[in-house]
Amino acid sequence: MDLKFLKGVGEKRAEAFSKIGISSLDDFLNFIPRIYLKKINVREIPLNINENVIVSGKVIDLEHPRKSNQPFKVVLKDNTGSVAVPIFGASEFRSRQFRLNDYFVFWIKIDKENYSSVPRISYRDHIKIIPSDPVDMDFLKFDLIPVYELSGVLKKTWIKPLFLSKIVFNAFSTLLKSNPDYIEETLPDDIIKRYKLSGKKEAVLRINFPLEFSDIEFSRKRLSFEELFYLELILALKKMSLQNEKKGIRFDKDIYTITDKFKSILKFELTDAQKKVMNEIYLDMNSDKCMNRLLQGDVGSGKTIVAVYSMLIAVENGYQAALMCPTELLAEQHFKTISEFLKPLDINVCLLVGGQKKKLRDELLTNIESGKTNIIIGTHALIQENVQYKNIGFVVIDEQHKFGVMQRAKLKEKGMNPDVLVMTATPIPRTLSMTLYGDLDISVIDELPKNRIPVKTALRTDTDKPAIYSFVRTEIKKGRQVYIIFPIIDESEKLDLKSAEENYQLLKKEIFPDLKVGMVHGRMLWYEKDEETEKFRDGDLNILVSTTVIEVGIDIPNATIMIIEEAQRFGLSQLHQLRGRVGRGADQSYCILIAKDLSEDSSKRLNILCSSNDGFKIAEADMDIRGPGEFFGIRQSGMLNFSCTDLKKDKDVLEIARSIAFKIINEDPHLRKKEHEVIKKTFLKNHKDSLYLTDIA
Repeated sequence: MDLKFLKGVGEKRAEAFSKIGISSLDDFLNFIPRIYLKKINVREIPLNINENVIVSGKVIDLEHPRKSNQPFKVVLKDNTGSVAVPIFGASEFRSRQFRLNDYFVFWIKIDKENYSSVPRISYRDHIKIIPSDPVDMDFLKFDLIPVYELSGVLKKTWIKPLFLSKIVFNAFSTLLKSNPDYIEETLPDDIIKRYKLSGKKEAVLRINFPLEFSDIEFSRKRLSFEELFYLELILALKKMSLQNEKKGIRFDKDIYTITDKFKSILKFELTDAQKKVMNEIYLDMNSDKCMNRLLQGDVGSGKTIVAVYSMLIAVENGYQAALMCPTELLAEQHFKTISEFLKPLDINVCLLVGGQKKKLRDELLTNIESGKTNIIIGTHALIQENVQYKNIGFVVIDEQHKFGVMQRAKLKEKGMNPDVLVMTATPIPRTLSMTLYGDLDISVIDELPKNRIPVKTALRTDTDKPAIYSFVRTEIKKGRQVYIIFPIIDESEKLDLKSAEENYQLLKKEIFPDLKVGMVHGRMLWYEKDEETEKFRDGDLNILVSTTVIEVGIDIPNATIMIIEEAQRFGLSQLHQLRGRVGRGADQSYCILIAKDLSEDSSKRLNILCSSNDGFKIAEADMDIRGPGEFFGIRQSGMLNFSCTDLKKDKDVLEIARSIAFKIINEDPHLRKKEHEVIKKTFLKNHKDSLYLTDIA
């Protein structure tokens, strides 16, 4: 049945539904309510305080307002009593909309007024019902009425919440009337019984039309298990396909010689966590399987030195290595650090970024193609068509979540199946890493160097600025330096946020006229940012005003104060990254968060940062508060578009689903066993875009 023929839809609404991913009646099966409203009798109203509820009945009177500031009232009667529902505005329209003896369902909000035994009633929504219509009567049989997410595109077609609920009910009625078994089972019986899950049909019906509140969570858990199970099944297939793809490079040159060379230029002691991770990477590189590994590590944990060691293995085995960074600033930082570190070994390192002069660029490209350059560090410039490598064997992608899948794939395609190490300084909660990167092997550096002094973090307001600026002057007199971060560049971008440009002028001319103040931001050309950063690094600037462009890649041990304006606007993980720019030297460092108009939630978030320097704990808290889709500051797509899964609640479900999915694919990669027939059928029906991973068809 075409969606436009469903009662209450029509052609325009069908088009609106298609824009939110609902093109057929079948799609309503995954359209999950956001809240549920309790249906009560009129006589129960005084007993409910500060609640949203549903009441239904016959219109027995219409009270027109005597003054313009008074509401139009619809008097609704059921078999227990009557209630007057006030509706403000458009009384003439309302008098035509509501007719005596018609039946309606009302969504009302009830508030207990102070010093009164009578509750205040506020109108929210309504729908008309036909007592002779069996579908309408079936809809009213439920004591809990679902309310669905109402997108802007649907609002434009005059769909309101209760009307949408009725449309969804109509869709279910139509589907099940033609075929009571339309909702097919998608999990094997043994999994359902072992983990005490409800059946698919029962779960879908009860999450949309629960008989009691306990039905909702029980059904959601079942549907969450299914979502996570098939996601992990795809990740298991993807991991197997990576393992079974054409052979990778086996780096088999004597590791002890390489390690001795590395140690000879190392000026500090590696942590046990770094040594463990290096061994995991070497074992991958020493096999003929193509490495696909994610390296997680907190700010300052020493991921870069692990990457250098890995690239050194590739170079010593006669291959080139590449390190791709999301910004020129980070690429420049890595280039300076790595080229200086490897200088005693006579290894040729180059920097390839956009905006370089043609003569220099041509020379760089020639040296890369000939193999004269051993390690190439750069930005997206590394994957441009005119960049040809002689024999790239190892690829490192830093701050990998800032790159798209295609960008990562393009760099890999530049070589003959090179090993790939992707790194992030944003600690990723285990539940997120298992859903986003479950196909990768994961290494974690969970230890900081022993000489690190924890950064002291404090939450302040605008009224504290005189004291903050006085503290800044005290630190600068000691020879220290200061970062001041603003969330945007100029006021034209967004008026309610502080501007880096405007405040830079204020700081430079009025607050610190006797000090040297510089600025960097994302709109500057890379060499302009580099020039200003170099001044700060060399001590020619006391204060560096910046946007979040310095979130990663700046390593200046003498900078001991990080001031972040409008701190409530940032995610915790991003604040932790910014804080990581200080505390890199031998002196005590400070991070001062300046916030205004703090809500209870914002205060709670920022105080988590004040109480902890552990990036993994902060990341867990950040995901719990903001949700996984916003964790990286951008909406993730694809894997995280769950209908029922809540990664904050479903950690245990994820662990079980992953374990079962990977076990099944390890034992039966083509899903040919009889007990896996239902999995195969569901996979072929719902996950056609992942069929390239296997030949189960």
